[in-house]
Amino acid sequence: MFQDFNKGHVESAFNVPYYASVTPEGKVKNPQFLEQVSVLFSKDDHILVGCNSGVRSQRATTDLLNAGFKNVKNVTGGYLAWMDNKSTA
Repeated sequence: MFQDFNKGHVESAFNVPYYASVTPEGKVKNPQFLEQVSVLFSKDDHILVGCNSGVRSQRATTDLLNAGFKNVKNVTGGYLAWMDNKSTA
């Protein structure tokens, strides 16, 4: 969601929310997720998918691969792990 993106992200990243909203019943998936990604990337582009902890991005990566995107990788552990790795490198 936008709050996580605004807290921090990799430079030049695009924000395509996987979830559209949160309701009392739970999170609601963004119904335009695949369409929004398709506007930004072709199915042959190399795409790194990340979120704060890596859970949403794993789901998004699975959806993209199932939709025919060929070069999609999840940032395991999310932005938090990315920053931890960056600071220890």
